[in-house]
Amino acid sequence: MEKLLLLAVVVGTAAIVILMIYLISRVEKIETIALHGPQPKGSLAVLNADKPFLGLQAVDLWDLLSGNPPPGYATDDAMPWQPKYEHILYKHIETLFNRGIEDKKSGKTAEQPESPMEIKTLRENLMAFLPSTYSTVLYESGFEIVTATGDDRLAIIDALDRTCETLFSKINLETQGLMSTRLAPPAPVTTATNEEVAGLENYGEGEDDEDPELAEQTALLEANLGRDGLG
Repeated sequence: MEKLLLLAVVVGTAAIVILMIYLISRVEKIETIALHGPQPKGSLAVLNADKPFLGLQAVDLWDLLSGNPPPGYATDDAMPWQPKYEHILYKHIETLFNRGIEDKKSGKTAEQPESPMEIKTLRENLMAFLPSTYSTVLYESGFEIVTATGDDRLAIIDALDRTCETLFSKINLETQGLMSTRLAPPAPVTTATNEEVAGLENYGEGEDDEDPELAEQTALLEANLGRDGLG
């Protein structure tokens, strides 16, 4: 019984401490608003103006660039940074597509690409994010294109280009040409089957084996043509 009472006291004390901390933080926030007014929209962008991409990474950065800014940022804050994000997006797309190719060639099963993903460029390293729908298409396009031929390959290339155009348009950028021309490997070379090879090897066989009756008729026709020509 004493242990239960002691446990109840400890739990109650902890709850009171947590509640007091919460109330103190709320009171401080209310006091700040009362003295200085509400936090202006985009104020965090001002505070982080000297940081790359305003100090944002991963989902928060993508949300800002695609028109859904996180708290403390405004839609207009994205405008100077969207062109600077272009090389990050290109690298992210390339990384996802090439990882799909590598996994296919190494005999691995297709997997859900990691998100966010660290993207390394000559300028910086950044945790980059893409919505799972698009990152999956990019990865699986690389995975499937390794062995795809004909219409299947064309469908993969079309999906790749459409996905990339959509991603760039979301952050108000245009692609510099089709991404498939930069990323897609050469089409796989198909080898002829044994039956096709045998058919090619036997093609033309028997042409020298003339039918005796046909040979006789041909000789007679040639002889008649010769006599007509002499007459």
